[in-house]
Amino acid sequence: MPINTTRDLFIYELGILGEMETSGRRIFDFLAHRVSGDLRQVVRSKQQESAQWNDNIISCAKAIGTSLTTNRSDTVEGIYERFATFVRTNPSSDMIDQFAVDTLIRFLYLTIAAHKTLFDWAVLMGESQCVQCLHANLVQKQETVAEIERYGHDLGVRLLAPVARPA
Repeated sequence: MPINTTRDLFIYELGILGEMETSGRRIFDFLAHRVSGDLRQVVRSKQQESAQWNDNIISCAKAIGTSLTTNRSDTVEGIYERFATFVRTNPSSDMIDQFAVDTLIRFLYLTIAAHKTLFDWAVLMGESQCVQCLHANLVQKQETVAEIERYGHDLGVRLLAPVARPA
């Protein structure tokens, strides 16, 4: 497909975002099998949310009369491989949990950035259904990353407390 107009570029970028979300589900699954305790429940919950994010992207594509291709995102695959490489170093379960939280945060910020751009374009193009779908995802992702960041902070505090030195 030649990309000659902003609409063509929007469709292309929407396809990339769809690839990112599809690949992201693989990250959630991989993390859920590696983390422990309540973090596993958090990851599974976010995995369910990611299915809705993907559905919203598909709805946006349908609203503008196109469909998304199903491919893996090289960028998201890099995040996945970074975590897999870390796991191969045989870290403690606490360190896996901390690195998993960091990995989730990286993935979420990557997709938030992509959503922001496409949301803005959808507004400018007057694609109201896409605006609604992308805005819903953007708000949920921002809330999710804030929740994961709080969880990561609390986890860090718990992990550092035993090694903290008095002043």
